[in-house]
Amino acid sequence: MYNILQPYVNLTNANIETFSRFMNAREITDLTKQSATKLLEVTQENASKVAGSEALANLTCAAIDNYVRFANEYTQQVYGIVSQGQEFVSHQMEEGNRRFAQIADISTRAVEAGVQSVKSTGDEAVNEADQQVSRVRQQRAK
Repeated sequence: MYNILQPYVNLTNANIETFSRFMNAREITDLTKQSATKLLEVTQENASKVAGSEALANLTCAAIDNYVRFANEYTQQVYGIVSQGQEFVSHQMEEGNRRFAQIADISTRAVEAGVQSVKSTGDEAVNEADQQVSRVRQQRAK
């Protein structure tokens, strides 16, 4: 049976083999090494130029300034939060003391009112008892 794709497979394999021979040829490998060496030299040379440039110095200074500004802003925010927390706690303590004083005052008034009520009830009871004693004496005297 005939395989219609076999010629394409053979062509592809042949092209891969040809390209492989080309890439492994001594001239090509030497050119590739030379190109890679030149690329590294140019890259190193340019990196040296960039390292000594004013542009890199400006970039470095600007980045440092940005981080210093960030640190200052962040520190101020943290101090602000801590300060607000202290103010909140202080306000809560003052409010708690004020409410405790109110409760103490209300309790004192309630106790005084209770004492007055007991005292007046006691006075009424004494008066009632005195009246009862007077009536009993009056009845005995009759």
